[in-house]
Amino acid sequence: MTAISLALSILGTLPVLAAIWYWVQRFQRGRRILRFSRTAPIDLVLTTSSVKRATHGVPASRPLTGYGQVRAVASCVRALTSLYPGKDVTIHLSGFIRNRLDRDLVILGGPAKNEAAVAFLEDFLRAHDLRKLSFDDVADTLEIADYHGREFSIKDFDPHIAGGYPATDYGLIILTDHSGGNDRPHRSILCAGFTTYGTAASAEYLFEDLVRLSPRKLARRTGIRARRHSTAFVVVVSARFSRGECTEVRPVFALAVNARRAERLA
Repeated sequence: MTAISLALSILGTLPVLAAIWYWVQRFQRGRRILRFSRTAPIDLVLTTSSVKRATHGVPASRPLTGYGQVRAVASCVRALTSLYPGKDVTIHLSGFIRNRLDRDLVILGGPAKNEAAVAFLEDFLRAHDLRKLSFDDVADTLEIADYHGREFSIKDFDPHIAGGYPATDYGLIILTDHSGGNDRPHRSILCAGFTTYGTAASAEYLFEDLVRLSPRKLARRTGIRARRHSTAFVVVVSARFSRGECTEVRPVFALAVNARRAERLA
């Protein structure tokens, strides 16, 4: 083999090696943030927006979910397929949950109509070092405060509904761990907006944007450093829409949260 042919052979493999390196880096980045178990099943809980009785055929009750929840599930499943191939997914509607939520968990939608979101927020505040965490998607208020003076507040938010679509919305993203039935840690995630479109925007931001970022870019964009054994974190995003399609989403607040100190558990 001549020196020229050897050089050409090496140059030919560089794009392949670069592609493999990029895929491995992206794979590790996404797993570093999501931190789901590799093979255990995951539960996805969607908000039940209403329950209607069928007007044609058998008059059975039909639980319905929102457009944003469907978009959010699509974003979540795409990320899972890429980062956790072979992981089983069970989808529930709130009010129709079929098993204990004691394994990896993703909740889509706020507490107004999702009892899993209610329990998640109560447990998160109880277990972590926060002075206040209140998300009310009926009164459209959000309050977050820790014991170090960092806080964020939205009160009486107006999404400027026109033609049935919001012009703006906020999304709340929380990632944390919880103990499953076997006392092993499992990942637990909440994505919720004041409207179903905000829920979609927050899920798409997490599962399509944040999972692609390197640790340096993640820290630069949100101020959060995701390590292998990182603390839980909270992110608030602001989104703009045009006839239901998200045109812009950006983080407006982010906070890494430690487990609640013993002296504050009382």
